[in-house]
Amino acid sequence: MLGPCSWLNQASLRWPEKEAIFDDESSLNFGDLYETSLRVANWLRLKGRPGDRVVIALPFSVSATVLYFGTLFAGMVAVPVDPRLGLDRLGFLLEEIDPLLVIGSSDFDFKPSWDSRRLCVVNRYQDLHAIIRTLNVKPDLPALDDEPLRLLHIIYTSGTTGQSKGVMLNGANLEAVVAGIQKALSINEDDTMFTALSFAHTYGLSHLWLMAREGAGLGVVQDMTRMALIRKIVAEHHVDVITGVPYHFALFTRRGEKEKWDRIRLVTVAGDAPSKPLIRQMRASFPNARIHVMYGLTEASTRLTILPPEDLERKEGSVGLPIEDVELRVIDEKGEELGPHQAGELIARGANITPGYWKDELLTRKTIIGGWLHTGDIVKKDEEGYYYHLGRKDSVFKSGGEKILPEAIERVLREVEGIRDAAVIGKEDPYRGNTICAVIVQESGSNLSPGEMVAICQGKLGRLWTPHEVVFAEEIPRSSNGKIRYDLLRKKFCT
Repeated sequence: MLGPCSWLNQASLRWPEKEAIFDDESSLNFGDLYETSLRVANWLRLKGRPGDRVVIALPFSVSATVLYFGTLFAGMVAVPVDPRLGLDRLGFLLEEIDPLLVIGSSDFDFKPSWDSRRLCVVNRYQDLHAIIRTLNVKPDLPALDDEPLRLLHIIYTSGTTGQSKGVMLNGANLEAVVAGIQKALSINEDDTMFTALSFAHTYGLSHLWLMAREGAGLGVVQDMTRMALIRKIVAEHHVDVITGVPYHFALFTRRGEKEKWDRIRLVTVAGDAPSKPLIRQMRASFPNARIHVMYGLTEASTRLTILPPEDLERKEGSVGLPIEDVELRVIDEKGEELGPHQAGELIARGANITPGYWKDELLTRKTIIGGWLHTGDIVKKDEEGYYYHLGRKDSVFKSGGEKILPEAIERVLREVEGIRDAAVIGKEDPYRGNTICAVIVQESGSNLSPGEMVAICQGKLGRLWTPHEVVFAEEIPRSSNGKIRYDLLRKKFCT
């Protein structure tokens, strides 16, 4: 066994009675999680064979966790999918994956033309338990292929563009990335983690890997706005590690000095760069916590860099240093390596890097060149080797001959008092190429005008990078892992 299967097997032997995974309805210790996962594995083996794909279209929950490990123990490929995925994207995914089974809730909106006989409905853990109990499936360990390159996951990622692509991850990828994460974070069996991250992304899945490998407990919720429930979970389960994206921590810290999470020893934030005001709020709300800002991609099995907490102020705005056994370079458009403070594309190499994209050899060849993953992210590094994320190549646009990085303007906008969120897009213009359009979400009670926002940007960004247009919105559309959906913004404001 390799990766998650091996980790859970060992955890069940070392900590059989220790709580492993819990949500607001159910809880399983390591022994029961292991046994139930084996029953699910043998149920799946009755339906198919090793190598088959199983789509798990459920929120992060005890049910999703059992199905995840059961799929891997069956020698099959786990394909976690956001249950809110639209029909068009879901139809494309099902055709490309050709799954043995799609497991979702009763309100899962699957493509009508798809074979519904391959749909299994699981609304809660009791439903799953009833299936394997009715069939009297035994908890025997199936024979597993120990090949490190055996495909374990296909994770669909669309980044900021909306175009789905299936990232393949194997056992060697997960072994490498978890070793790097663990060296930086030092999670242990005395910890209990909590997250509201999506099950469909590697940042969320990485908590299952850490749980199984290190024996830490893990609590999950589906709705981050249910703060009363979250407070209860954190208190009753003695949570001491909290992870999420900036949006999650905006909710955690919105009561400011009135609510301190004193018990929390470790906080990780990724998915998007936290603003300076949010970092200050996190410092105040988690006074005893080490705060790690992290950066990565699905293609890197979730992680490339982690910023040590002692460098949070000294290296403001940095996403940190490469994790163990990861090589990073910054290159120009000709592929030449750049020096300190020069902006270019980040490329990465290491055992955590994906072998490629499912059924897309052309994209694989274009993205992974000579063993180096071309991330599409624009970064720079300083003299000490700390990296700074500046934006995405696919979100860059030209305005008046100037290359505009939306993320650089967004960071300035989010630091303005009274601004809760912001995004920047280019709108086609016959004279400038594109005008710079800022989409802004104000805090309740804030009444900044477009003219005031333009004046603030002129003072901080200069004339060439100042938005030509400011529009206000109720929310910025984001993917389930917190990334801005620029494609949806362009559809709304550019047509």
